[in-house]
Amino acid sequence: MTFSPEDTYYLGFDLSTQQLKCLAINQDLKIVHSETVEFDKDLSHFGTRKGVYIKGDRIESPVAMWLEALDLVLTKYQHAKFPLNQVVAMSGSCQQHGCVFWSKEGAASLEQGVANGLATSLVEQLSPEAFARSTAPNWQDHSTGMQCDQMEDTVNGPVGMSNITGSRAHFRFSGPQILKIAQEEPEAYENTDTISLVSNFLSSVLCGKLIALEEADACGMNLYDIKKRKLHTGLLQLIDDTTKNNKSRCVKEKLAGEPIKCEENPVNLGYIGKYFVNKFGFQTKCSIFPFTGDNLATICSLPLQNNDILVSLGTSTTVLLVTDQYHPSPNYHLFIHPTIPNAYMGMICYCNGSLAREKVRDEINKDGSTNWDKFNDAVLDEQLDTSNEVGIYFPLGEIVPSVPAVTKRVLFNKETGEIDHEVEAFVDSSHDAKNIVESQALSCRVRISPLLAADANKATNSNVTSTVSFDHDKDVSLSTYLNKRPKRAFFVGGASKNDAIVKKFAQVLGATDGNYRLDTPNSCALGGCYKALWSDMYDKNKTSSGFDTFLQEVFPWNELERFYDSDTKYWETYNKKIIPLSRLESTL
Repeated sequence: MTFSPEDTYYLGFDLSTQQLKCLAINQDLKIVHSETVEFDKDLSHFGTRKGVYIKGDRIESPVAMWLEALDLVLTKYQHAKFPLNQVVAMSGSCQQHGCVFWSKEGAASLEQGVANGLATSLVEQLSPEAFARSTAPNWQDHSTGMQCDQMEDTVNGPVGMSNITGSRAHFRFSGPQILKIAQEEPEAYENTDTISLVSNFLSSVLCGKLIALEEADACGMNLYDIKKRKLHTGLLQLIDDTTKNNKSRCVKEKLAGEPIKCEENPVNLGYIGKYFVNKFGFQTKCSIFPFTGDNLATICSLPLQNNDILVSLGTSTTVLLVTDQYHPSPNYHLFIHPTIPNAYMGMICYCNGSLAREKVRDEINKDGSTNWDKFNDAVLDEQLDTSNEVGIYFPLGEIVPSVPAVTKRVLFNKETGEIDHEVEAFVDSSHDAKNIVESQALSCRVRISPLLAADANKATNSNVTSTVSFDHDKDVSLSTYLNKRPKRAFFVGGASKNDAIVKKFAQVLGATDGNYRLDTPNSCALGGCYKALWSDMYDKNKTSSGFDTFLQEVFPWNELERFYDSDTKYWETYNKKIIPLSRLESTL
C-alpha cells in the first residue's frame, strides 16, 4: 500500500492479553495500516500460553514481553515502509486491571534510555532492573479471594464497595492484587517505587517518563471513589497497614498521586521519547495522550452519546452504555467515561449468551445440525403465542443475576403479571427459542433502565402501582421500567449477524433513534486512534467540540448498517413480562 506524503496519521495501540495491535488512521478517519504481534507465536521464547503464565489461580504476564512487543510492532511498521514521521499523535487501550511494579531504578531507566534515546532496545534498557516484579497480574487471576473480602469489610460489604468504586471487589481488580502482593511479597512491594496500570505503563514507556493513572481506568481498581473523584483513604489505608513496619512508601505515593482527570480538555502527556525518534523515525513533536482500558476504548470507537448502548452478542453477552446517572450495583460496573465530562460507562456482563441459545437450537433441530433456520423462524413467529410464558436459561452459573446454573419455565397471569405455576416444559422447543431470546433481551432492558436518564421516554402508564425487584434494586416501582428507553443501540459480536436474534433484541430494548449493526474487529485500537485524533485537534485549537459531538459529526456512518427501527408497539408488549421475570428471578 502507498501512503500519501500529504496525510497526517494517528496511532492507536491495543495491548490485550494475547497480542499487541497497532492501528493507523489518517485525518479522514480511514484505517490505513495495521500490524499485530501475537505473543505466543511471535515471542514464543517467553513461554506464555495465550499470553499468560498460569500457576493455579495465579495468572500473570511477563512485562518484558510487552516491551519486546512494542519494539517489534513498530519494526513491522518500518518494514511496511509506513511513514512514522507523519504520525502526530497516539493513544490507545490496554487490558484492564493488570498492574506493573516499577523499581526505584525505573524512572531513571526511562529517562536515560527512552527519553534521551540512549537505549538500543526497550528490554535491554528496562528489564529487569526497572521492575520490582517481572510479571504483572492478569485479569483472569483468581488468587485474591481473601483480599476481596478484606477490602469489602472495610467499606460495609459489596454494596458499600460498589457505591464507592462502581464495582464490588473482584479477583482481577488492581486493589486486591496490590494488597495481596503487599501481604505475600513484602520485599518486592518495598522495592516498588511506582505502580502503574497497563494503560499508563505503556504511555510511560512511550513518553520516557512515569505517567500517573488515567482516571477512567483507575475505576477498575476498587480503590477510586468515583463520586468524590479521588482515591479512597480507607481502602488505601488497608494496604498501608500491611506495610507499616517497613520503610515502604505509602500506596498513594506508589500510585503517583491522584489520577489524571478525564475532563473535556484532553491532557497532553508530552512528546514521544527520543528512543522512538532515533530508532523508528517518529517526529519529535509526536504527542502522547492518555491510554485507557480496553472496554473504555471500545465505547470511544463509536459515536456513543448519553443513553446510547452497545450490545455484544458473543459466547457471553456484554452491554456497554453511556449514561449521566451514577446508579451503582454489585452486579455490574460503572466507570467514569474517558472522554465525556460528567458521564459514566456502565458495563453489564452475562455468562450465558450464544452457548445457551445453541443448546436450545440443538433441541429444536434434533439431528445434530447447527442450522439456525428453525430457531430463527420460531423467534420471529408472530403466531407462536408465548405471551404468558417466561423462561430462565442458564446452562452456566450466571453473573446477573448472581445464581448457579439453572433452567426454569413458568406460566403467568397476563392481567396481574404474577406467576401461576412452574412447568417442566413448554408446548414444544420452538417456545424455548422465542423465550430464551426474549428473556436475555428483557434482562438487559431491566438492568439498563436505572442507568438511563429520567427523561429518556414518557411513562406508558402513570398509574402503575406494582413494584419489582432486580438484583439489589428492591421493591422499585414498575413505572421505572416503563419509561426508560435507550436512544440508539449498536450490536456487535458473532450473533449480531443473526437477523432474528438482533431484531428480537431491538424489539425488546426499544431504542428510540435506531438500531445499528457492525463488525468491529479493531474496536479497542480504533477507539485509541479516534481519541488521539480528537485530542490532538483539540490541543491545537482545530476543534472546540467535545469528543462525542466531534465523533458524531465526522464518523463514517456509511460503514454502519441501520438494521431496524424499533416499534413502540413491540416494546410495550414486553412491559407485561417485567413483573413475571422479577418474580421468577426471586425464586432462584
